[in-house]
Amino acid sequence: MSVAPVVGNRPDIYVSPDGQVDYNHSSDKEYVRLRGLADQAHKRRTELSKQSQEAYQSGDGERAHQLSVKAKEYLAQADQYNRQAAEYVFVENNADSEDHEIDLHGLYVREAEYIVKQRISAAVQRGEKRLSIIVGKGNHSTDGVAKLKPAVEKLCEEAGLHHEVSKKNAGVIEVDLSEPSRIPASWGQQSSEPQYAQSHAIPTGVYNQQQQQSAPQQQSASSGSSIDWKLVVRVVKSIIRCFK
Repeated sequence: MSVAPVVGNRPDIYVSPDGQVDYNHSSDKEYVRLRGLADQAHKRRTELSKQSQEAYQSGDGERAHQLSVKAKEYLAQADQYNRQAAEYVFVENNADSEDHEIDLHGLYVREAEYIVKQRISAAVQRGEKRLSIIVGKGNHSTDGVAKLKPAVEKLCEEAGLHHEVSKKNAGVIEVDLSEPSRIPASWGQQSSEPQYAQSHAIPTGVYNQQQQQSAPQQQSASSGSSIDWKLVVRVVKSIIRCFK
C-alpha cells in the first residue's frame, strides 16, 4: 500500500491514501525498544535456566539455586517490558478509534485475547450491537502469517457470536452483538487471564505519566466523537492490575 510522506519527523505516523492519519507500531522507536528489551531479557533468562539445570545435574545445588533466582529476575524484567510495550501500543493505536472499534495491532496473541474478552463482555453488558476488531493481515508477523485473526475468530466461536471478515478491509473482523450469545462469565473477570510465565505479557504503569499528560489533549481533540475513553482507560488499568 502506498502512503504519503510521514507526518513531521515521526516515521510511526503516516497519511494513508484516503487521507487518514495512521499510527504504525513497527516504526515506533519506543515500542520497538520495549519489545527488544523484553526479548533480550527472555534470552538471558533462558541461558540462566539452562546453566541452573547444568549446575544442579553436576551436584552444585547452591549455584543452581542462585542461577534459578537470577533467571526469575530476568523473567520479571521481560514481563515488565512487555507490559509497558502493550500498554503503550494499545493507547497509541486506539487514540482515534470509533466507539465500536478496537485496534489490536502490536499486541501479542494472549494480550489481544484478554483485551477482546474484556471489550466484548463490556459491550454486551452495555447493549452495544456490533464491534469492529482490527486484527491486521499479518504483515508485521515474523513469518507473515496472521495470528490475531484466528485467535479472535476462535473467541467469537467460543462465545457463539456471529462474525465475519469485513468486506471493506480483510484486516477487520465484524462481530454481531445483537443476537443472544454464550459469553463465559469469566471473560469479564481479571482473574480469568492466565499468567505469562512462559510467554509474552501485558502492560504496566511506566507509560501512565505520559498518558496522563496527553489525556486532556486527546479528550479535547475527540470531544466531537462518541468514543468511550473511560472504557479504554478501564481496560488498560484492569490489565495493569491483573499482571502486576
